[in-house]
Amino acid sequence: MMPHALLSAALCASALLAHGSTVENPPQLVPPAEKPDVKPAAPAQFTPPAGDATPQKPLYAPKSYDAKFAKAAPKLDGKLDDAAWALAPWTDEFLDIQGPALPAPRYKTRAKMLWDSEYFYIAAELKDPHVWATLKNHDDIVFRDNDFEVFIDPDGDTREYYELEVNVYGTIFDLFLYRRYKEDGPAEHGWNAEGLKTAIAVQGSVDDPTDTDTGWTLEWAIPWNAFKPPAWDKPGFGEKQRGAAVPKDGETWRVNFSRVQWQHNWEGKTAPKAAEKPINDHFKQVPPTADERAKPRYEKVAGKPEDNWVWTPQWQIDMHDPRWWGSVKFVR
Repeated sequence: MMPHALLSAALCASALLAHGSTVENPPQLVPPAEKPDVKPAAPAQFTPPAGDATPQKPLYAPKSYDAKFAKAAPKLDGKLDDAAWALAPWTDEFLDIQGPALPAPRYKTRAKMLWDSEYFYIAAELKDPHVWATLKNHDDIVFRDNDFEVFIDPDGDTREYYELEVNVYGTIFDLFLYRRYKEDGPAEHGWNAEGLKTAIAVQGSVDDPTDTDTGWTLEWAIPWNAFKPPAWDKPGFGEKQRGAAVPKDGETWRVNFSRVQWQHNWEGKTAPKAAEKPINDHFKQVPPTADERAKPRYEKVAGKPEDNWVWTPQWQIDMHDPRWWGSVKFVR
């Protein structure tokens, strides 16, 4: 079928010729140019690392972050409001450990990183309407509380790596692993991040289910000389030989962050505040009962597993697979 524009031009030329008129330089009947097909950009291709397949199909490569050199060290007060942190970008908001196909986290989490010649600085922001904890002793299994965790593999070989965990009390669980748990570990709970500095600020209150909090923020300063393995009478994988060296400009380490969050009995609501009995001199005052004196407490929901929210997905419920940790490049 002839296009409408061409048909109209042809009829006009025929009419002029039919009336004895001549047409000088008749219009050229050129069909309109076809619009080229615009194909959507193909997703970035990556080759999954060798090793065990994950339950969730990896959709993209591990994330990366450029940690800037801090010309002035951040003030460690947990508030993250000083000039040093203003120059450091936030990571993406955390997502489920198995990836974006799983439900998004209920509460926002993100992190920042800086470094200088003495420390690796980490900042984190954890939104939470109910801030609470229970564990107070060093090397308690802190992930049994709501916590924030970092996993660090300096040479990126997926072996000989460090893990630090902290709850809102500032209780630290630090350990060193020679290999993944899937490769029979073992984990050295006796390893300590010597010289670690921790600062926490709470936007709200702690352990009070009768109010609504905003969350808590964290600062860590990890000395470079803390990154040394414990004594080991078996062949290692090079971490001892690295000698706890400060990273060079442009050097890349494997790092990932995790937030463990437990559902509790006051999820999505607040506990009622205890009513104070009015004082009345005309009536005998009855002292409050033990139940009336007891403050409402947080309790985990029985049978509910913890949520694990991470910076870059592991595509499985397993943080101890450094193949999927992100890349942190130390830049000046």
